[in-house]
Amino acid sequence: MQSVSIADYGAKEGALCTEAIQRALDAASAAGGVAVIPRGTYRTGALNLRGASLCMEKGAVLKGSADFADYPEIGYDHNEMGQVRSLLYVMDEQDVHIYGEGTIDLSAEAFYDMDKRTVPESEVELTPAQVAECTATYVNRPNQPIFFLRCRHVRVEGVRITGAPCWTMSFVECEDVRVQDLTIDNDRRIPNNDGMHFCSCKGVIVRGCNISAGDDCIAISCITNWDKPCEDVVIADCILRSSSKAIVVGYMHSIVRNVNISNCVILDSNRSLCIMSSTDGIVENVTASNLRLDTRCRAGNWWGNGEAVCIMGTYHHLANYRDPVPQREAHACIRNVLLQNLNCTTENALAVVGENGSVENVHMDHLTVQLKDSENLCVKGRVIDISPAPNTARLPEEPTWLYLRGVRNVTVTNAFVAPFHGKTPIAYAEDAEGARF
Repeated sequence: MQSVSIADYGAKEGALCTEAIQRALDAASAAGGVAVIPRGTYRTGALNLRGASLCMEKGAVLKGSADFADYPEIGYDHNEMGQVRSLLYVMDEQDVHIYGEGTIDLSAEAFYDMDKRTVPESEVELTPAQVAECTATYVNRPNQPIFFLRCRHVRVEGVRITGAPCWTMSFVECEDVRVQDLTIDNDRRIPNNDGMHFCSCKGVIVRGCNISAGDDCIAISCITNWDKPCEDVVIADCILRSSSKAIVVGYMHSIVRNVNISNCVILDSNRSLCIMSSTDGIVENVTASNLRLDTRCRAGNWWGNGEAVCIMGTYHHLANYRDPVPQREAHACIRNVLLQNLNCTTENALAVVGENGSVENVHMDHLTVQLKDSENLCVKGRVIDISPAPNTARLPEEPTWLYLRGVRNVTVTNAFVAPFHGKTPIAYAEDAEGARF
């Protein structure tokens, strides 16, 4: 495969090299080859990879411009984010490969005021330490920094990505995607900087990644097209930390199916594993096994309230989405979920919350649960956070390790629950037909 160096097309360290790097990408694309970023730091605005692959040599840094004007609209209207602005983007291509030992720095610090925080309403007055955990503020930002649209046979491996101002990597309606051995290191005070988001994709493998993010580390949904399923997804051997949800399967009106999660370590996250759907969506056939889950409730506008596991099938919608709510009828919006071998230390209960049996056929087996004290659970109160649903799920006053409501056929076997402050935590069930625990 032919390779070209961006240095041969005029890219220089310390200068804004957008045009030179784009010329190298165009040449590599025409030859079906690879554009190489050599050792050094190269600043750039938006780049279209076209059909080129990108190799980041060891010691290479591709640093996003600090000027919002260097990220023009790429021509795709995102259901949530509006007109997409990216640093790297690819549309309608195949056999695209981003790899190497270098770093892609997305320059979040240029778009945020880290000294100004968005402080939500709270049940208690926030301390300075709690305010420091709230989300930083921005005016404008590139909203899909690394963006793949309708691509096939995509590979991203080896590189380090830092400083995302919004979703780090987005894959929209892509097929045959493999992301492996990647490090994503984002500032956990920045909202929406998901590690990777797969929207209406088919055939996805994420393996061996180390991700720290303010928002979801790995998200699986159909947020860009409610009617096109996201299916056949494997997530394995990852280490994750999130100020919100480390792994989220489903969202609002999405159709998500056939997801397998295994051998992951999730630490210091506001919520470890989340499976969610509005009552007009569907999430089905999900297996999660051999997981170490540790939560720490964070103050601020983060979804989650210290739950190691939260499965929620309750109606929810946000008015800022472009596309209308699909008109669907389903007797269950979340079904056929198997959770095995989970080792949980958690500040809140494990929860399965539905409406009139909207969540069914969930089995948990071989759980170890240790409740722990929380400095921030008082901010939202003793509730399971089912945002953005309009209703609430308030816990009993007793220490509670499992909360079930509005569900059908939820069973728990082989659960070891440690005492908490000398008391045995309870399992709470309301409107839970066929529940056994």
